Amino acid sequence: MTQHRRDTYIDGHEILKRAARYLSQIRDVLDDAREQEHSERVNMLLTSVELEQRNLLGAVERYLEDAPEKILNTYAQYTVEIPSEVEPPEEPLTTLSLTQWLLRQNGLLQAMFAELADKGEKANAEERRVVFGGLADQLESHNRLLSTEYQRFEDL
Repeated sequence: MTQHRRDTYIDGHEILKRAARYLSQIRDVLDDAREQEHSERVNMLLTSVELEQRNLLGAVERYLEDAPEKILNTYAQYTVEIPSEVEPPEEPLTTLSLTQWLLRQNGLLQAMFAELADKGEKANAEERRVVFGGLADQLESHNRLLSTEYQRFEDL
């Protein structure tokens, strides 16, 4: 069962650290999946999405380094709803199950960042929208790319 960590108050720095940790866990699950035997299509899709997930992780880590101090040190009254542990996708792994699993995992982060961009104190509202809204948009774009990749592999 997936465990969620709930906080009443959390600062921007911790939110981004948790997001990076969560994306690292997804990357690790993908690494483990690549070591198992799968169909050729699944292996090709794994290779493709693993690279994209690493890029996404790198983007969040860069945000953590480059985000304005106002955002990093501002507390949000918000319950962060991302799992503390990432459960692997169900076996046997197919292109569809892998895609759905990744969309679900990334969707949790996207929803969290979108809500953080829209809600909270009026102080730093514009900066918050830029940082967290930008991350939400990037995750949404990433999920569209993932859906496109899935379709491409189905059309092979």
